[in-house]
Order: sequence, then C-alpha cells, then structure tokens
Amino acid sequence: MSRTSWYVCLLCILVHLMGCSPPVLDEVSIELLQDAGEGATERVFVEELRDGGEGSTTERAPREESVTPDVPVRAQLPWRGITMSCPRNGRIYATEGMDKDMKEAQGLGANWISYHPYGRIRNDGQVQKSYDDTWASYPLATGQKLGMKVFLIPHLAYWGSRFSWRGEISFEDEASWKRFFADYTAWIVELAQHAEAGKADLFAVGIEYKKAEHRESDWRAVIEAVRKVYSGKITYAANWDSYKQVPFWDAVDYIGVQAYFPLSDVTNPSKEDINKGWDKVLQDVGSFAASKKKQVIFTELGYNRSADAAKMPWDYTQGGEFAHEIKLRCMETALERLHKPSFLQGVFLWKWFPDARTESRDFILQYPEMKEVIRASWVKSSP
Repeated sequence: MSRTSWYVCLLCILVHLMGCSPPVLDEVSIELLQDAGEGATERVFVEELRDGGEGSTTERAPREESVTPDVPVRAQLPWRGITMSCPRNGRIYATEGMDKDMKEAQGLGANWISYHPYGRIRNDGQVQKSYDDTWASYPLATGQKLGMKVFLIPHLAYWGSRFSWRGEISFEDEASWKRFFADYTAWIVELAQHAEAGKADLFAVGIEYKKAEHRESDWRAVIEAVRKVYSGKITYAANWDSYKQVPFWDAVDYIGVQAYFPLSDVTNPSKEDINKGWDKVLQDVGSFAASKKKQVIFTELGYNRSADAAKMPWDYTQGGEFAHEIKLRCMETALERLHKPSFLQGVFLWKWFPDARTESRDFILQYPEMKEVIRASWVKSSP
C-alpha cells in the first residue's frame, strides 16, 4: 500500500473514532492524493472530502448508470436528464417534434428525459385533469424506442387561480384541504397508472407544494395510493429552500430538489464566484442526504437569460447586462461541478420545448450555444 493510501486510511479511522465530519482538504492536497495512484475507494473518499457533507462511514446505494446508446458519454453523472416542457396542455408531446428533439437531446449526452402532464388547481382546492391520455403516454413509447429513461413529473397549473405559484397552495379550512387532497390523489394516481402502463422509470408524487408539505399524513396517503398502481421508483420534488422540512422522505426512493439555489450576488459573476456558491450548496445537500441515507436528484436545474441568473435562478425577469453570457456561465459551471458529488444520482435540465425554438429566451435550452455547453460536459471529445 502506498504512503498516500495509508494517509487516506488514517483519515478514515480518525474521522470514525472522533465522530466528526470529515475535514475539507484544499485543492493542492486533493490533487496530490489523486495523482498518487489511489484505488477507486480512495478516490471516492477524496471526492467526498472535497464536496462536503458525506461522512466516510455512511453507507450508500451505488449510483445507477443509464446507458446512452451510440453516444460516447462521460460516465460520471449517472442520470443526465433534459426536461421536455410544453405550451398550454401538452398536445405537442404527441408529435414528430417530440421524437426529433428527444433524439437530439440523446445526442447531447442525455440518457433521461422528464416531462410534465398538467392538471389545474382551482381557488377552492379542486384539481382537474387537463391532458389527453394519448399525449400523456406518448413520450414513454418514444423513450423506449430510443433506449432513454423517462421521468414523469406531473405539474399543477396555477395560472388563473389565486395562487402565484405551486408553493402558495394552501387553505384556511379543513374542508378545502380534504377536497384538494381527494382530487389531487385521484389525478396523480391516474397519471401513475399511465406511468406503470408505459413503464416509466421514475415518477414524482408532487412538486414544490411548500405550504402543503406539513400535511404529512395526507402525503403519505398519496404515496401509498401511487405505490398500489405504480411499481417503479418515486420521488417528491421539493423547492430548493424547503427540502429539509419535508417530513416524508422515508416514504419515497429519492430526495428530489428543484435546484434553483442562489449562488452569487456579484455583478457579472465569474466561474470562481459561482463555484463558491456551489461549495456551500453541495455541502448542505450532501449532509442532508447522508442524514436520510438517500440519493438526491436535482429534479430541475436551469437558468434564465438574466443578469441575475446566479443571484435569483428562479426568477423569470429577463435581460440586463451580460445576461446571455451569465446564463451560459451558470450552466457550464453547474454541469462541470455536478459530475462529482457521490450523493447526486442525477440532474434534469430545465427546459426544452419540442418545437422549432432556437433563441435564448427565459430558461430555454435549445439554442446553439447552450447545446454546446451541454455537449461539452456530457459527451467525450473525439480523440
């Protein structure tokens, strides 16, 4: 065993005996360890020290790789997903454009796609179906044809209601809560049945319901109902600022996080500025994942064409000086960084419309410069 190997083993023993978090090594120490010819176990330990939040004695399930046929991917981040979004009610999902764009996403190194059939929330808590069964199932068949994995993540449309976003869905009286969860369960179970019939690989029981997450028994009932009709893996997609408050992570298979974390207040931030933001985020998320003994999925990760994209990634206000460059820089930095944390199972980029859009508007991914950023991170360069 090399001297470096003994050093790593000694660190592991000391961390275990002292019951403390592993030390954070500086970049020079990490490079010395990695260049000295360590085995796979030691390299994983070094990555965990760098990324923070993961104790050396915590047992984890291995990250599951999904194959991308005929694309020489960088096999680092196991699940590389792109969200296929839709205008209006999702009719576009059942078109040749969907087939074409899923194939193009695969060529960029994606081995997953996600898509989100809609329901609609009313002021009184009623939830109504707003999709056609054919449109809701079509991407599952296309995914099987291409050899891609598919994540079905239903969305509630809140526009036209009194709620400004899903995180505000809340009611003052118990009757409205009961109405909401009864309708919601019926809607989500129907979509879970589509997921089962189409062999979806992952299903989300909810997304960003920040003010409804305290209704633990109701959510556990929803999850139980979904499990009765769907045999695949499930998650819940919590907002970036509330995932630690979700009380039912034990009932799902993965911790889902909408990864719109603020990363830098600096005007026109550099990659170094953005990376400093990721340092804290990954340490926090990694520590939480270790405490729950579950892998994490970033169920959405995207950046608006905005000068404030690093400061407020969730905000839809567009424009400002260097907006185009900052959007690209944020995504490039994220994709470079997110190959590394061992607690992270996968990332789903937001968002791609299966149509002919080719300009950088809001969060759109399908324009030449952004495609090249994704390809550069996910696909190996030709020798």
